Order: sequence, then structure tokens, then C-alpha cells
Amino acid sequence: MKLKNGIIHETQKTIIIATGIERASDNIKTGNMIQIWIMNKIINPVEAVMTGADAETICKGCPFASGNGCYVNVGQAPLSIWRAYHRGAYDKIEPRDYKRAFTGRKVRFGAYGNPSMIPLSIVKAIASTCAGWTGYFHDWQVMPKAKADAYARYFMVSTDTEKSRLHAESNEWRYFHVSQDKPENARECMADSHKMTCEQCLLCAGLGNGKARQKSIWINPHGSTKKKAIAAGMA
Repeated sequence: MKLKNGIIHETQKTIIIATGIERASDNIKTGNMIQIWIMNKIINPVEAVMTGADAETICKGCPFASGNGCYVNVGQAPLSIWRAYHRGAYDKIEPRDYKRAFTGRKVRFGAYGNPSMIPLSIVKAIASTCAGWTGYFHDWQVMPKAKADAYARYFMVSTDTEKSRLHAESNEWRYFHVSQDKPENARECMADSHKMTCEQCLLCAGLGNGKARQKSIWINPHGSTKKKAIAAGMA
């Protein structure tokens, strides 16, 4: 018997919830992956974006936070999940339950928020159990290098300027670069170039899961927030 959607970690200020466990995800871009959401426990996602609290907490280091180009519509899934948490809809998923929850499934670490806010021990435990994963973190720019190295084993380093991209390269981290111009030694996101889902591709797994020798990934800003994302990346 599989577990239901639930809390994998929480602190006084943060909640981390896994969804897509009890029924298939209907996310067209990612495919049927378990989605892990990192949210401010106290402030709802819409208010957090409006006040800039997202940029100070769960989206630290991201120039697209606070309505500056992020593709996530916080008034939809994030707000719904945040409200469900406060209604008491989710139970805790304990590490002893990871095998039942994640075996045979693919996981998207960070459907919203920096997955580097998930304790590394939990990331390792889920990654060692699931069938594959993706993840990206922006706060590598504001954390000690040893910590960034540890999370870069699992997640792509998010970059958006040439300076940040070169910084990632100099540390031998794989990056996910958002810009109008494709870096010469990067590969275009397979969702755009081959119409693949993240579930099918799984290239965005940092240096882990056999991906250490794979090229970094580039994507051209697109969608309704394209102009803001371009402007934020150039700032």
C-alpha cells in the first residue's frame, strides 16, 4: 500500500511537502513525477511574493523571485498546498516509509523553492530509493562552498548571468542556465529541443545518478514571464 501525499520535513519557518504520491501528477512539462514543494510555513505563497519574503527565505539567491520572472504561479498549486497543510491535510512521511513512497518513482526536488533547504540526509535517502530525480538551487551563491559542493552532487546549480555561469564552471558544477544566448558547451533543455518530459529526460540531476560527464543545460526564457526573466537576468 502506497503512502499519501505528506510532509517530509518542517521547521518553525519552513514546510517541505511531497505530492503526486497517491495519484499521478498531471504536470505536462515534468510528467508523472513526485513533486516536492518548499514553502514558507508562516506566510502564504502569494503574500510572500508580494512582500519579497520569498526572496529572503525559500527562494534566496534567485533573481526571478518576488514576481521578477519566476514561471511558478504561486496562486495555484503552491497556495492550494499551503492551505491544505494549514487545514491539517498532510501527515508526516517518515524516513522508514521512503521505500514505499518513492520506490519506482521519479522525483522533482523543488517544484517550488530551493531544494537545498531540504536536509542533505533526506535528499540522499530519497535519491537512493527513487528511480531518478531532478533539482535546481539558486542559493549556492550565498552558502559556504563545501555546502554548495554537497548539494551540487544532486542538483543543478541555477545560473542566469555569464558571471554566475562561469563561476559554476570554475567549480566543476553542472548548471541550468537561463538566458537568451546558449553557452557553447551547454545542451538545450530537452523539453524544448526534443519535446521530452523531465520524467523521460532526467538530465538535471547535478553530478549524481551517472550525470557527472553530461553537459550542463540551457533554456531560453519563455512564457508569460519571459520579459521579466530576461530583465532580471541582465540586472
